[in-house]
Amino acid sequence: MEKLYKNNIHYLLVFFLIITVFLTGCSQSTEKESAAPANEEPGKQEDAAEKLSELTIQAPLGISIAAPIYKVVDDNHLQEYTNQLNYMPWKNPDELRARISANQADISAVPTYVGANLYNRGMDVKLMNVLIWGILYVVGPNGEQVSWEQLEGQTIHVPFKGDMPDLVFQYLLNKNGIDPTKDIKIEYVSSPQEIVQLMIADKAKYAVVPEHVATLSVVKGKQEGKNLAKIMNLQEEWKKATGRDSFIPQAGILVSNSLIEEQPELVEEIQNQFEQSVQFINENPSEAAAIINKMNEDVPKPIIEQVIPSLNLQFVSAKDAKDDLEFFFNELSTLSPEIIGGKLPDAGFYYEK
Repeated sequence: MEKLYKNNIHYLLVFFLIITVFLTGCSQSTEKESAAPANEEPGKQEDAAEKLSELTIQAPLGISIAAPIYKVVDDNHLQEYTNQLNYMPWKNPDELRARISANQADISAVPTYVGANLYNRGMDVKLMNVLIWGILYVVGPNGEQVSWEQLEGQTIHVPFKGDMPDLVFQYLLNKNGIDPTKDIKIEYVSSPQEIVQLMIADKAKYAVVPEHVATLSVVKGKQEGKNLAKIMNLQEEWKKATGRDSFIPQAGILVSNSLIEEQPELVEEIQNQFEQSVQFINENPSEAAAIINKMNEDVPKPIIEQVIPSLNLQFVSAKDAKDDLEFFFNELSTLSPEIIGGKLPDAGFYYEK
């Protein structure tokens, strides 16, 4: 009898222990379920934790490489990946470089050689694509197209000393037998927009300027009674000098490598959106001009629409543009190898998706 009693006590203890474990498990499960939002699918919380608080894109002031960015920002289709999309204009290449060095921008619209230079100097960046294929012109008095010989002895105003307009112009001067230090006088200014005022005030006769400023110079000049024109297309001069197509892989999109590693799907989506943006702008110039005008109210919509065909906008992934880029970098490095950081960037510079 005593043995039976002890056995019953043992069984009861085991029974209560099992019940206690079961109830504790249910309680913990209930707490976990109550901590998650209702109807949340498995894995959703993990995705939410990876969503960026903000994503910052920078581009130059004006209407060129910034045009496709304006469309991406206006569409605002990146809510799945970031809570806030920031756009910051850069006023000059020094400001552009400083922001990249300080990790203040995730995506940057850059002259392609600047991207190569930063990469070769140890910045953890990759080039995603090339979007601008040459937008440089010599603007001067309206009349017949000038020759290089006619520019000898003249004063030419050029923005951004040592940067894209200056480098391409100096390269072409050399190719045409003109010494930039002896046969011609180059006056540097701080921005393309400054050149417009100088030409209207008759303080500059010839200038090397990118679009949209080239067209703006002509239009504003006409309004002020000045008969100006784009008198030399530097893309055509590039073709004559190099024997290649009249396309200069001038500007594209640079991305931080950390963003690629941490947010590969986001970066792939941004690449897709740039491709779609370029296509939209080229096929719908009037609608695109209205979008761009929101970000550039100082430039009238009709002028923006007029400029769009001259932007030479074409989406080419960095890996597909590699041959053109390496030729371009090699030619610029004849002025100075330090322009691209002393060497061609290796394969790690080119975004692969």
